[in-house]
Amino acid sequence: MRPFTYGFLALVTACAADSMSTQPSDEDYSNVASSIGATTAHEGGEIAAMRQAVALAHDEDQAGFTQRGDGSFDGAMSGLAYHYQLACDGGEAIAPCDRTSSAATVDATWTGTLELPDGALDLQHDARWQLSRMSGSIAHVDGTGHLAYRTRDLGSSYAYRYDATYHVIVNDVRAIGGDLHFAITGQHAGAAPYAIAADVTFAPDDTATLVLDGTRRYQILLATGAITPTSD
Repeated sequence: MRPFTYGFLALVTACAADSMSTQPSDEDYSNVASSIGATTAHEGGEIAAMRQAVALAHDEDQAGFTQRGDGSFDGAMSGLAYHYQLACDGGEAIAPCDRTSSAATVDATWTGTLELPDGALDLQHDARWQLSRMSGSIAHVDGTGHLAYRTRDLGSSYAYRYDATYHVIVNDVRAIGGDLHFAITGQHAGAAPYAIAADVTFAPDDTATLVLDGTRRYQILLATGAITPTSD
């Protein structure tokens, strides 16, 4: 899970040192792009969580996860605590979920604290996904999610949150199609919040296109989460 953790580390340390701008600066755009690159990578927060949900729904990969009496699963990835509540095939209990399941509803949360060199980051995320057209490791993921985090003890605190809309196709390695939409709000200590709209479109060649506020374009290499500004 290195891309996810390291992406947030880069975002937070850079933003913590930024000036008290009330509008997105070039650095804000760059840091947000890096964060989205990290969370959409093969082992990124959003994509890894979706892939884990599909694996649990198919009873294929429960390593590191414990099934509770109510059918939910608890586990840890990248230093964060994850909880999944699954209902397969129109709301049945977890028991019918197996390798033949073709659809499922998933309520997912992940929370925790990431320790940073000069402080810590407290993170909370929740999402509701509808898994459909599941075939082997492939699934279509639609739904919404919310993330919020705040830094502590970094000298200049920073808050970041987003609302996400998901229309993604995943397999057991990565996102292979679809798109993600983020409505992002960031706020430096003592400054008014700023907003950025982000759109991610996944390509079949293991890349994605990221567009911020309709004008700033980047290519994401999904294997690593690395971003490159583009002019087209």
